[in-house]
Amino acid sequence: MEININQIIHGDCLNVLKNIPNEYVNLIVTDPPFNIGKNYKSYKDRMKKEEYIRWCEVWLKECIRILMPTGSFYLFNYPENNAYLMPFLDKNMLFKRWMTWHYPTNTGMSPTNYTRTQHSILFYTKTKNATWNKQEIAEPYRNPTDRRIQERLKNGSKGKTPYDVFNFNIVKNVNKDKTEHVCQLPIELVEIFIKASSNKGDLVFDPFMGSGTVAVACKKLCRGYLGCEIDKEYCKIINRRLSKVETSLGQFIAPTIKKTEQITALSQI
Repeated sequence: MEININQIIHGDCLNVLKNIPNEYVNLIVTDPPFNIGKNYKSYKDRMKKEEYIRWCEVWLKECIRILMPTGSFYLFNYPENNAYLMPFLDKNMLFKRWMTWHYPTNTGMSPTNYTRTQHSILFYTKTKNATWNKQEIAEPYRNPTDRRIQERLKNGSKGKTPYDVFNFNIVKNVNKDKTEHVCQLPIELVEIFIKASSNKGDLVFDPFMGSGTVAVACKKLCRGYLGCEIDKEYCKIINRRLSKVETSLGQFIAPTIKKTEQITALSQI
């Protein structure tokens, strides 16, 4: 079966990635399993540490291969996992920033340790020529009356780039858009990365779609999306969320994609 743009593929990303051509996608944003024993429906989230790191390196290598030279990569994980993955990424990509998603409300209070309130996000690019849209994510200056800031505003600046700590609550706690998925990302956070590191019509890939937040954000922002999800029930959740998003995406179908390529998928929902 041919893989199409704007498609969620039901299958293991290790199998799907092998069938995607080199330098095919413009951006990758992903939130893989953290190896902490989460109760995902159809797969286990528990490996030995060394096995988990080796597994990550296999799909990371494939993700780097399919990323265009102007592409960027955003990797969510716990800091203690990303610290082990950085050496591999440093050898194969250009490091940009270690960022933090801070969530101020966490119902899982630890009785024997400090309560966790953060995920780390590794930001890498394929080359020095990566897409970067500062004006799309600009925030208001905190000191707009400063003479230097007023000069920047007069010259067309829309504001400053965001700091590298992002404050968004956990979706499962307070968000009306929460799904049955146990690890749903805040769509507002994902939208920042998509706006910053891709353009309308670009193709964004997520090898671990989960609840489909990356795809939903892409559809809202007129980007093409492509992703894998190994669990059939989660695929249904993703497609249900996508069906509720109205967009003019049809006029922005990834002009940079090699449309003559034929890709074979395992299956599709």
